[in-house]
Amino acid sequence: MDLRQLRYFATLATQQHFGRAADILHIAQPALSRQIRLLEEELGAQLFERHAKGATPTKEALQLLERATFILRYLDQTKLDLMARHATPSGLVTVGLSPGLAALLSAPLAHALKQRYPAIRLKIVERFAPSLYAILMDGTVDLAILSNPIPPLNMKLLPLLSEKICAIGPFGDPRLQRGTLGIRQLDGIPLILTGVSKSGIRLELEAAAARANIVLDEVIEVESLEVARRLVIEGIGWTVHFAAPIQEELEKKSLAAVPITGLRLSRVIARAVERPPSRATEVLMALLHEVAVDMVKSGKWPHSTLAAAGQLIADARGFSPGC
Repeated sequence: MDLRQLRYFATLATQQHFGRAADILHIAQPALSRQIRLLEEELGAQLFERHAKGATPTKEALQLLERATFILRYLDQTKLDLMARHATPSGLVTVGLSPGLAALLSAPLAHALKQRYPAIRLKIVERFAPSLYAILMDGTVDLAILSNPIPPLNMKLLPLLSEKICAIGPFGDPRLQRGTLGIRQLDGIPLILTGVSKSGIRLELEAAAARANIVLDEVIEVESLEVARRLVIEGIGWTVHFAAPIQEELEKKSLAAVPITGLRLSRVIARAVERPPSRATEVLMALLHEVAVDMVKSGKWPHSTLAAAGQLIADARGFSPGC
């Protein structure tokens, strides 16, 4: 197997047609067919189902495509880095964010990137934990903002902030007119819960409820805060989340957010150690940290406290919520 075969294979797997793939690669179709056949023989697996309309990747091909895409992208980025190490940072950087953070950070990060590093192209991938950990380690994304607890994986971490988890409900609800709420005060309240059970905000909430020996009244589970926000406004129930993504509703006084005593989420910016970062990735990591800090200081990220240090931590196993 060589890089040329991998490029041929990846192009065919994407196009699913020998003629179109050959045109893109600027080679003759028989030459492409021969290289794919040699690759199949070497791997001992059929990679494509040939038919009149083209070529459909098999399960084995889809597995190889995931690995080949990472390898080819890594090599292309290495070439760019060596050619432009002392030039303006450029190229694609992919950032993994939870849906709530994507809604909060996408616009300010894009504006800052346009002003400071216009040659960098930004791609944002939305996932919930623990999927964010997985796509960071498999190379789907270059950077990700992760929340505690961090699994013992080999990552570089930049401490970011610690934020309070809030009960969010209609603005006029008298139970949301105090400074904080105890976890027991959620007992019996219909809840619209976001994200994935046993991860992120849900993990902290479920653990606190178990310690308090209360059963949460989960009336609806949704993926995004946007859907939860609409349901809360409609009077279906409360939700539990961090408050920054609903800043506009808080200012309009359509929703209220009150911190739940003892519930916090620590966040870090992370990248995998085993993949040396491009220059574009390095500057974007710093810029992402800068944008988040500015938002906290300006009040656009409410109920949050900045991490004490802005230095990279060498290994995720050294991370704790106190960072």
